[in-house]
Amino acid sequence: MGRRGVFRGWGVVAGLFVVLMMSSGLGFYAQSPFLKALVEENGFSSGLTGAATGLFFLSSGITGYLTAGLINRIDVRWVICVGACLAAVALVLLGQVHSEWQMFAVNAFFGVAFALCGLVPATTVVARWFVKRRSVAFSITSTGLSAGGIVVTRYAATAIDSRGLAAVTPWLGLVWVAVTVPAALLLVRSSPQALGLLPDGDTVLPSAPGAASGPPEEPPGATFGEARATRFYRLLTVSYVFVMLAQVGALAHQNRLGSVRVSDAVGALAVSVTAGASVVGRLAGGVIVTRFPARWLITILMAVQGVALLMLAGAETRSAVLLASLVLGISVGNLLMLQPLILAETFGIRDYSRVYSFSQLVTTIGVGLGPMVVGFVDDASGYGLAYTLAGASSVVALFLFAFAGPPSRSSEPEASAPAVERPRVATPTASAT
Repeated sequence: MGRRGVFRGWGVVAGLFVVLMMSSGLGFYAQSPFLKALVEENGFSSGLTGAATGLFFLSSGITGYLTAGLINRIDVRWVICVGACLAAVALVLLGQVHSEWQMFAVNAFFGVAFALCGLVPATTVVARWFVKRRSVAFSITSTGLSAGGIVVTRYAATAIDSRGLAAVTPWLGLVWVAVTVPAALLLVRSSPQALGLLPDGDTVLPSAPGAASGPPEEPPGATFGEARATRFYRLLTVSYVFVMLAQVGALAHQNRLGSVRVSDAVGALAVSVTAGASVVGRLAGGVIVTRFPARWLITILMAVQGVALLMLAGAETRSAVLLASLVLGISVGNLLMLQPLILAETFGIRDYSRVYSFSQLVTTIGVGLGPMVVGFVDDASGYGLAYTLAGASSVVALFLFAFAGPPSRSSEPEASAPAVERPRVATPTASAT
């Protein structure tokens, strides 16, 4: 195998693509049709239901941080499979919600399950398998998020609109398990070393007979403490609080916004359009960051997200809602991918799971507040003001990130570390596929 055949890491990418497709399609993007159904079927207020959605994301952020240590000790496949099974239970319970406290309790439990088969385990595994081709591998893997929004969420939203939440959620849970568990067990492996490989397809040379085996080499990169002490890490993380407040708040209410202003069909289609645009944007972004600094791409996309949200604030027709959703999708997919990518490229894989999961945990403040803020502002003044404030949050994020400065870390890798582990993203030559 090695470089003479298809690198086993691409099979891992395929498995994680499927895992993220299901967790995104029935977890992340599905929060929008779930919120709409809970408001319309149970009579809950938009703000209160948005707060419950926020609790889902807050719970997932805390669990993701705790999961970082877990996936360093046990096979990541079992973490993913347990998460999928718990998510199926959560979906069944979500369909049986009849009171406000039940809605909050189920969303908190659902967030735990979602995190176990979400971005923290997926991006950690990809970072272990790839170095020179990491940006491409990240973009392909995380495209599963968008595929879930296009295929899975669209089907789920249509089914919920026609049959109701209680009738549909048990079947959605069954599909989640039936697709995720085989993909994880058959395709995913925690690291290339477990199969006698090195990242990007190099094979480990066999040891000479009788040779003493020394302790494993320390992976290149900074420790969590070193990363956390840098200005770049702190301001990147805080800026993403505002990015995700705007993004997740808008996405959680996107289905209902389209339904209220135009029709149920447009509301469901808007979510799929955003997800579809994010596929194209993410794949293009995975190539672009091999040629240009990720920092500049993040800055541009923060501005694009702000413009898209202001467009949604004033969208009153089918074409306006769908056009704004298209522009939003270009930023959504890339911004989600670029956070773990730039952290891996800047701080290496030595303590990556903790570096990323802690940043994601802090970012969850924005993720949790977003649906609640948009919901309460909608209750008081309508979606026009709510989405305008979401656009303003993206602008705040842009200014914070601008002051973060260039990617840097407090300790450099050893001389033998791969070139991609330097503070800047890989050059075109190093990252070419």
